[in-house]
Amino acid sequence: MALVQRLISSDKYSIKCPYSMTPKGICIHNTANDATASNEISYMQSNTNSVSFHIAIDDVEAIQGIPFNRNAWHAGDGSTGDGNRNYISVEICYSKSGGTKFINAEKRAAKEVAALLKQYGWGIAQIRKHQDFSGKYCPHRTLDMGWQRFLNMIQDELDILNPPTTELYRVRKTWEDSSSQIGAFSNLQNAKDCADANPGYSVFNSSGVKIYPVSNIVVGSKVKVIGNNYATGEVIPDWVKQGTYTVSQIVDNKALLKEITSWVYLKDLVLA
Repeated sequence: MALVQRLISSDKYSIKCPYSMTPKGICIHNTANDATASNEISYMQSNTNSVSFHIAIDDVEAIQGIPFNRNAWHAGDGSTGDGNRNYISVEICYSKSGGTKFINAEKRAAKEVAALLKQYGWGIAQIRKHQDFSGKYCPHRTLDMGWQRFLNMIQDELDILNPPTTELYRVRKTWEDSSSQIGAFSNLQNAKDCADANPGYSVFNSSGVKIYPVSNIVVGSKVKVIGNNYATGEVIPDWVKQGTYTVSQIVDNKALLKEITSWVYLKDLVLA
């Protein structure tokens, strides 16, 4: 959504927004009349009383009238109140009569509030209602229709802006062999531990890229063996560990050592 900026003249700061502010949340209001967002902003900026707010939103547009780094007098909790001094105020229009215009204004407000949450790195926990600060039954129509309903609307919009990105690390023999999977972990270290406990298994990200174990060994590399078992499961004799070998093939997580014609897991090899 595009927030229209129509910021108040700085010569009105002493009346409407006298203090600098680092916002810590958003406070929701209903206007209790049927004026447009443009009219609400114009009236707020032009009169000489101290009542003020940052944003007005109707069914057509959202307009910002006061910078977010200045306070506004909106929450009814006094000159040092948490709401008045620390919260961005959002007025939702057409709440007097309600109906389609208000419903659409509220939908637009959910989008604009979600955009602000994303901008500041906040979540639903940073949203308050006017009632929380002064006890006034505001935002009246939004409360009548259901406060949690409105929070859910905002969360839905925020989820669109911040889609879940939970990565699952899969432990398999190969990415193609999904039937070999023995675990899927959101924690990478847990996935590595699982792979280490199951010789022949590797960790793949959700795109199928093997991310553990990572080896700099390529065909032609000279290597030494540090593991205890061949890929077949047979025990590697101590004399084998004393030699240096040439990698002739690499398939998935295993390397074929030319001199002894044996397959060894890459994780059990080091460069000589």
